[in-house]
Amino acid sequence: MAAVVFANPDNPITPDKAIVHDNEAFRVQWSAFNAGDADLMAFIDRLVITSIPEGCPGSDDVEHEVVFDSDTDGDAADYTEEELLAGQTGSLMEPSVGPFPAGSYRLTVTLASDIAQGDTTFRCIEIVPAI
Repeated sequence: MAAVVFANPDNPITPDKAIVHDNEAFRVQWSAFNAGDADLMAFIDRLVITSIPEGCPGSDDVEHEVVFDSDTDGDAADYTEEELLAGQTGSLMEPSVGPFPAGSYRLTVTLASDIAQGDTTFRCIEIVPAI
């Protein structure tokens, strides 16, 4: 079992806007929870955004174009979590990304990717044309 899990397992990853338009940046939000029995030093989460041309939720059987990867495209400070004590919830992470062309996208977050103790999940969203 992962030591670091999403604090809200029913809705772990959310954009900060109910409707995301293709001409605007948006924030991807999540919080980590230390489910282990040991405190964790600061760690880094990873956000990967992939284009899903076949629409949400997409298929794992095909390769999808990565349009953003926080390991190479982001500022590490936006993905660095502070020390997380056992049994505690971390701060709200909310890095800004985009804009991206209209279409379907998977927002995949891996918690504590640098120490391989974290959970991974995704949320599929639609980005719509601005009117």
